[in-house]
Amino acid sequence: MDTIQLKARPRKKEDKQTENEIPAVVYGPNSKNQNLNVDYKEFSRAYDKTGESTLIDLILDEKNPAKVLIKEAQRNPISDKFIHVDFYQLDMNKKLTVDAELIFKGIEQIEKETAGEVIKNLSAVQIECLPKDLIKEIEIDISDKLKTIGDSMNASEIKLPEGVDLITDPDNTIVSVQEIKEEIFEEPKEETATEESKEGEGTKEGSEENKDKKTEDKKEEKKEEDKK
Repeated sequence: MDTIQLKARPRKKEDKQTENEIPAVVYGPNSKNQNLNVDYKEFSRAYDKTGESTLIDLILDEKNPAKVLIKEAQRNPISDKFIHVDFYQLDMNKKLTVDAELIFKGIEQIEKETAGEVIKNLSAVQIECLPKDLIKEIEIDISDKLKTIGDSMNASEIKLPEGVDLITDPDNTIVSVQEIKEEIFEEPKEETATEESKEGEGTKEGSEENKDKKTEDKKEEKKEEDKK
């Protein structure tokens, strides 16, 4: 597959870091760790195109560019700018395992024909291949696979290029069509008397009873006095 080229230069201890460059390191099974500097703008453009699953020709020597992957790109948590990059130099004769993004085509058509909703169960799958066969993404036309509500597609049904093997469990569902569930909104219930109100009513009733009792007691006392 096509690769992206990115120039780099050796980084020395006495070098002063500038905003136009990013400190980096390259390492791998057949190479020694080497400290580098890469141009900030050039790296940003390369990263946008490749992510972490595409080969890059890292040019230190014009005749023998290093075949690398971006192993890690660190960012400043506040500014979100790149502050350091790890490049992994590959052994071109050794297979590697990476994630390949799944790009689904035909979603709008399926949802229109089925009146359902397409659910993406997986956004990527793991693959294994030699560096020369590396792919960043896999396009899948699902319009011929999903025809009715309940239809689904498993990882085993993905057509992979020659030289690329699937590592993800082949029985895993990658996409399906499900019925759209309507949300049911309940009408608000009429408010009933609160416990506090009930307690208040009970207290009020008790007060009236106590008042009546006191009145009766006074009448009885007066009758007794009159008898005397």
